[in-house]
Amino acid sequence: MPLKVFLVEDSAALRAHLSDILITEAKVIIVGMAETEAQAKDWLERNPDNWDIALIDLFLREGTGAGVVQQVRNRRSNQTVFVMTNHISDDALLHSCKLMGANAVYHKGTELDDMVANCIGLAARQSVPY
Repeated sequence: MPLKVFLVEDSAALRAHLSDILITEAKVIIVGMAETEAQAKDWLERNPDNWDIALIDLFLREGTGAGVVQQVRNRRSNQTVFVMTNHISDDALLHSCKLMGANAVYHKGTELDDMVANCIGLAARQSVPY
């Protein structure tokens, strides 16, 4: 069964780009998308178990990804949260994201390929029969 991805990103172009790459390369299903903190929290409230990976932009036009990460802090152990940001040089910010429960933080400008590779790896492990 393909992994289910929930994508929180306020840039329509980046949402489309990430969706295309993840669907094509990782063979995931995009189960939901949100542009704002409120939309993301609402979706997660209604779908607490309907996602495997949440990709969350840290700085949104309305609200923050930090609030979204806090919303999923008590998620199932097999649910993964990756944070994306353009402000990766702030070590305190990165530390805060991990304290809030993010599995990893990626710089949008230089590390999106790494994030996609990790999603592909998670999808590959999911498809291996036990």
